Amino acid sequence: MTTSQAPQQTTNDWHWVMTVQTSDGRINTRTAVITVPDGFTRAQAFDYVFKQFKEDFGSPLTVLCFDLQPNRL
Repeated sequence: MTTSQAPQQTTNDWHWVMTVQTSDGRINTRTAVITVPDGFTRAQAFDYVFKQFKEDFGSPLTVLCFDLQPNRL
Protein backbone atom coordinates (compact mmCIF):
# COMPACT_ATOMS: atom_id res chain seq x y z
CA MET A 1 0.00 0.00 0.00
CA THR A 2 1.34 3.40 -0.91
CA THR A 3 0.27 6.74 0.34
CA SER A 4 0.30 9.80 -1.78
CA GLN A 5 1.29 13.12 -0.39
CA ALA A 6 -0.21 16.38 -1.49
CA PRO A 7 2.26 18.39 -3.51
CA GLN A 8 4.11 20.92 -1.41
CA GLN A 9 3.28 24.46 -2.22
CA THR A 10 6.26 26.76 -2.35
CA THR A 11 6.24 30.43 -1.50
CA ASN A 12 8.21 33.43 -2.61
CA ASP A 13 9.14 36.63 -0.79
CA TRP A 14 8.55 39.91 -2.61
CA HIS A 15 9.53 43.41 -1.52
CA TRP A 16 7.05 46.14 -2.40
CA VAL A 17 6.96 49.94 -2.23
CA MET A 18 3.80 51.96 -2.81
CA THR A 19 3.15 55.69 -2.66
CA VAL A 20 -0.40 57.04 -2.77
CA GLN A 21 -1.97 60.48 -2.69
CA THR A 22 -5.35 61.14 -1.11
CA SER A 23 -7.96 63.49 -2.57
CA ASP A 24 -6.94 66.15 -0.03
CA GLY A 25 -3.29 65.97 -1.10
CA ARG A 26 -1.77 63.80 1.63
CA ILE A 27 1.01 61.53 0.41
CA ASN A 28 1.96 58.28 2.09
CA THR A 29 4.68 55.77 1.21
CA ARG A 30 5.02 52.31 2.68
CA THR A 31 7.28 49.35 2.11
CA ALA A 32 7.26 45.76 3.30
CA VAL A 33 7.91 42.16 2.31
CA ILE A 34 5.05 39.79 1.50
CA THR A 35 5.25 36.03 1.20
CA VAL A 36 3.00 34.66 -1.50
CA PRO A 37 2.37 31.20 -2.95
CA ASP A 38 3.57 30.19 -6.41
CA GLY A 39 1.10 31.37 -9.00
CA PHE A 40 0.31 34.62 -7.17
CA THR A 41 0.17 37.38 -9.77
CA ARG A 42 1.51 40.93 -9.81
CA ALA A 43 -2.10 42.16 -10.04
CA GLN A 44 -3.04 40.18 -6.92
CA ALA A 45 -0.05 41.65 -5.07
CA PHE A 46 -1.06 45.17 -6.14
CA ASP A 47 -4.65 44.60 -4.96
CA TYR A 48 -3.42 43.20 -1.63
CA VAL A 49 -1.19 46.22 -0.97
CA PHE A 50 -3.67 48.82 -2.29
CA LYS A 51 -6.42 47.42 -0.05
CA GLN A 52 -4.29 48.26 3.00
CA PHE A 53 -4.05 51.90 1.91
CA LYS A 54 -7.79 52.10 1.19
CA GLU A 55 -8.55 50.76 4.68
CA ASP A 56 -6.42 53.53 6.21
CA PHE A 57 -7.20 56.46 3.89
CA GLY A 58 -10.46 55.62 2.13
CA SER A 59 -11.19 56.34 -1.51
CA PRO A 60 -10.37 57.86 -3.87
CA LEU A 61 -6.62 57.30 -3.89
CA THR A 62 -4.10 57.95 -6.63
CA VAL A 63 -1.18 55.54 -6.85
CA LEU A 64 1.95 57.54 -7.55
CA CYS A 65 4.37 54.62 -7.36
CA PHE A 66 4.19 50.85 -7.09
CA ASP A 67 7.25 48.62 -7.25
CA LEU A 68 7.37 44.88 -6.65
CA GLN A 69 10.64 42.97 -6.77
CA PRO A 70 11.86 39.55 -5.62
CA ASN A 71 13.27 39.91 -2.11
CA ARG A 72 16.62 38.44 -2.93
CA LEU A 73 19.89 39.72 -4.35
